[in-house]
Amino acid sequence: MSDPSPPADAPRDDRTIALACARFALEKKARDVRLLFVGERLGIAEYFVLATVNNRRQARAVRDGVRLGLKGEGYGVPQAASEDPDGRWSLYDYGGVILHMFDDEGRQFYDLDSVWADVPELELPAFTQPEIAPIMGGDDLDPGTPPSTPPSTSPSTSPSSPRESDA
Repeated sequence: MSDPSPPADAPRDDRTIALACARFALEKKARDVRLLFVGERLGIAEYFVLATVNNRRQARAVRDGVRLGLKGEGYGVPQAASEDPDGRWSLYDYGGVILHMFDDEGRQFYDLDSVWADVPELELPAFTQPEIAPIMGGDDLDPGTPPSTPPSTSPSTSPSSPRESDA
């Protein structure tokens, strides 16, 4: 197994772009996001960002979120892009960083996780991880427990308050 971190002389801008790419993908609810340092084995890029989406609609949202986010931070737009017509896989080339986005079937079919299993994976900082607890209704929930339903604040939908028509 290789060293768990990229060498100190790896381009910092590429690492920053890769981290931002992962963050923007996570903000659009991509899952299984991984950041791989491929620079010592691949001459065309330093980092691969792998992400899984649920459908084409989410793929477009992630693509646009990453593109606008990186452009907004001054990193420009992809130098190249390729999209599978069936929507199973998309690639966006930001020079030293390549975003590979898959649906579940595409992730399994192309299996880049196994192909690049022996390269270092960068841990994503805590700020890039999606905030699950507030969405689920609390941080003490068992994953098998459904989130609590907030009480209704509308008088017309509350069974304990009479409707105006009942008065």
